Amino acid sequence: MKCEYCKKEFSSTSSYNRHLREAKKCLAIREEIRLEKNCTFCHKELSNKQNLTVHMKKCKYKNTPTLSSTVSQLQKEVDTLKETLKENLKAPATITINQTNQTNQTNQTNNQTNNQTNHNNYGSILNLTQTALQESFKNYSLKDLLSTDNQKMLADMTIKKCLSGPDQPMYICKDRARHKFFYTDEENEEKEDPNAIVLRTLVYNGVKPILAKLYAEKIVALNAELARSRRIDSSDMTMNAHEDIKELKDAYAKINILKNSDDYIAQLSKCLPSSIKDRLYQDHLDQLCELNGDDFDDALEREIKRQTRMIGDYTASELGKWKRLYKETGKICGPKGFDSDKEFQEKLLEFYSTF
Repeated sequence: MKCEYCKKEFSSTSSYNRHLREAKKCLAIREEIRLEKNCTFCHKELSNKQNLTVHMKKCKYKNTPTLSSTVSQLQKEVDTLKETLKENLKAPATITINQTNQTNQTNQTNNQTNNQTNHNNYGSILNLTQTALQESFKNYSLKDLLSTDNQKMLADMTIKKCLSGPDQPMYICKDRARHKFFYTDEENEEKEDPNAIVLRTLVYNGVKPILAKLYAEKIVALNAELARSRRIDSSDMTMNAHEDIKELKDAYAKINILKNSDDYIAQLSKCLPSSIKDRLYQDHLDQLCELNGDDFDDALEREIKRQTRMIGDYTASELGKWKRLYKETGKICGPKGFDSDKEFQEKLLEFYSTF
């Protein structure tokens, strides 16, 4: 029997069926072929491309917004909301109309000082010891190593275990497209880390003993299995053992982020905060979640409700720019015609005066 996707030949039905179930490359090709027969608008699967073309011309969902366009629009709204949340989570002191600009400047200076102090407390990745890194990755498993996305998983673990929280070093990606990484040194000076080489070296040296132990234990077991299959003259078992050994060796080679780091760097760029403010914001949210016993989604949901509540005919988020202006200058401004509606003015003042 011969696989129609990779042309590999098999001597028995069992080995052929197992290949169809487990061969990752062939499964990917099959999925790609299947998706090519799916309607872009309603995702219905057609028997061939000709039928698909005919169907798509008259599909009743043709003019309905696609999921990608809807997600894109939602993402823009979420990004806008996140920027608003960052400002509100700073919790500045209440400012009255009679306060002077000098007081406002003093508060702004204090906020900047507090932010700088928080920044100073983060420390440097250069202070990460091999012992601390091994402790961070102690739960790394053979399943993680054998994953097709093992570099991405390692990047996620790096961020979660080593670069998140107020007691962990500051490390950001200022330019996601060009992978521009920055860290602070022992003097709290900001330094660029081209291609994340400093971080990759520290992380790989820390996790390498764990990787080596997992690899050694599994490769020894697989070679013993290969020897047993040869003794009983089982071609299927022998072939499977060879495939498993090759898979393990490939995974171990790929996880070496000092030699091949494309997936690791891409995931870091995607998931790291892009600025110090973003890091402070994320850590602040995490602390709120811990204090309240809630998870991130609950905290975010509360913030969304707060930003979408109505003040007159406007949402809180729509009035955010005028609220910030009031906080900074004490000047009451609002939407067109607000000054002719006394009831709305009272609601605005009450809203502007809250944190």
